Order: sequence, then structure tokens, then C-alpha cells
Amino acid sequence: MVDDYLRTFKGMFFNVEESEPVKCAINQVGAVLSSIITRYGEIENEISYGTSGQDDFVNMVICLFVRKIMEQLDAINVLYSVGLFTQAQIILRSLIENIISMKFILKEDTKKRAAAYSLEHHYQEIELGDELFSENSNYRNMLLENGRENQFNDGYKQYKKKKAAFERIIKSKEVFQQVDNDRKAKLKQKQGHNKKKKIYIQWYEVCSNASSFYGLMKEVGYEQYYRSIYGGLSYETHALNSTMDKSVDENGISLKYIRNPVGGSSTFSLACTFSMVGLVTLSEYLNDGEEEKQEFREFFRVFQENRDIVIHNLDMIKDAQSSKEDQENIEL
Repeated sequence: MVDDYLRTFKGMFFNVEESEPVKCAINQVGAVLSSIITRYGEIENEISYGTSGQDDFVNMVICLFVRKIMEQLDAINVLYSVGLFTQAQIILRSLIENIISMKFILKEDTKKRAAAYSLEHHYQEIELGDELFSENSNYRNMLLENGRENQFNDGYKQYKKKKAAFERIIKSKEVFQQVDNDRKAKLKQKQGHNKKKKIYIQWYEVCSNASSFYGLMKEVGYEQYYRSIYGGLSYETHALNSTMDKSVDENGISLKYIRNPVGGSSTFSLACTFSMVGLVTLSEYLNDGEEEKQEFREFFRVFQENRDIVIHNLDMIKDAQSSKEDQENIEL
């Protein structure tokens, strides 16, 4: 099915289906990403069915990471299938964050780090509720001034229920109580340095000296990638690259296609690289035996061969239509 806007604005959008060489290269992307997703799925099954012999709580947290990584690789695959290479960078950035976070959790002090991560969204919800329903809240005053007291009261009741439920969660595990105490101590320490400014704390600050994502990458030995990779991906995330969609040559200024199939090798390569980091980390967590390690080495060998072919083919796409010479260089 072709959406109406692709027909209406045919000169604005590139249609992958109308270029066999580009379609071939993109199908190869799908095959490689599919092999990675399948590998993660097999690991998720291994952990879910309890054959890993690890702590049940940690297993649950790691399974959720694995599922999220699979979801994000799937999203990149879908975006690539229609030529949306640039937009895949947003997903790639989040994918890297998840893989680095998982690697940090599994590095050491794993149960506490897993607990800190799993509690974080609860803390954020409670802190938001504290802010919205305080006496000086602009949200509260706006609702009451506009006669929406019932809406405020209903929201306040839900907030109180959530807060009570969260307090029960904290009491349910000793490791949650430890994280909660350490988090409060860290907040108090940071507040002492700046009593006027609102203090924020990241989940990984509770169990390390890292206070930023750069610090987190440094904790796991990947700080060298921060500026060259993670920083560069911020352009698309923060809407700083709109003016890059134009080309300037001897004929003047022209606009690039939407769904421009050029330059897709870097995002694809990075997705592969960090996905392998995640798979190696999980293999170490599962304490694979020699037979499993040998099987993984063979998988990695085949994966590398196929990945390199795809990178070559993506690099052969020099423009939206791709020249005849470039088409002949695409490996089938």
C-alpha cells in the first residue's frame, strides 16, 4: 500500500519500491538486524524460563532491557525499510542508552544497581506529583481558579494512592530500602552545595560516582564514543539538523529527498556494534559454557561478513536514484 502523500508529493519523497538496488540493500539490512533480534529473543527466553541460575529480580530487570533492545532494533529495521535513515538516529541514541545502562548494571553490585534502575520511574512520578499538588503549584491554582476542583481532587487522590503504593514497594525488599536510603543521602549531600536550586539525581548516581551519561559511559569503558557518536546523535534528537537537508553545488541549492536513502551505513554500523556489546555482556552474565561460546563465535563470524556487505552496499548509494555504476557494485 502506498500512502496518498507519496503520490501527491512524488518529487519530495523517495520511494524505496521504485529503486531495485536500494530496495536490495535495505532488505539486506533487515536480514542482519533480524539475526540480532532473534539472538536477543533466544536470550530472553533463556532468562525467562529460569535456566540462567541468576537472581530472579535481576533476571526480570535484564529481561525488560532485552525486550526494549529488541523493540528498538525492530524500530530501526522498520524505519530503514522505507528509507528513513536519519530518523533512525533517534532510536539508535535510546538503544545505546539502554545497552550502556544494562552493561553498567551487570558490571558489579548488580542487584543494587538493578533496584536503583527499576525504582527510578517511581521516584520521577512521585516527585512530579509533589510538584503538581503542592500549595504553591501553578497547576493546582489554575484548576481551582477555573472551577475544576473535582479534577484536582481526583488527581490528588490518585497521587496519594501512588505514593502509598510506592512506600509499600520500598518496604518489600531490603535492597529497595538500601537504595532509598542511599538516594536520600545523595540528595541531601547535593542539596548542601546548592540550597536554592532544585536538585535532580540520576538512578546511577546512587551506586557510582557517575553524575551524567558521559560518566556512565566512562564507568563501562566507552567514554571515547561519547562525543563522536552519542553527541552527534543529539542533532536529530534536539532538532538541530533541519538545515542539513539541502545540497549546494555548481547548479545552486537543491533540497534532498524525504526518506533520503544516502548515508545509512553509519547508523546501521553503530546499531550493530552496540548490539554486539549487549550480546557479549549478556553472554558473560549467563556464564555460557565452551559449547555456547563456540556457537556464539560462529554466529559473530557470519554476522560480521553479512554486516560488512550491507555497509558496503549502503555506501554505494550515492544519491537517491543511484547511478548505474553504483547499482552494479551493490552485492546481492
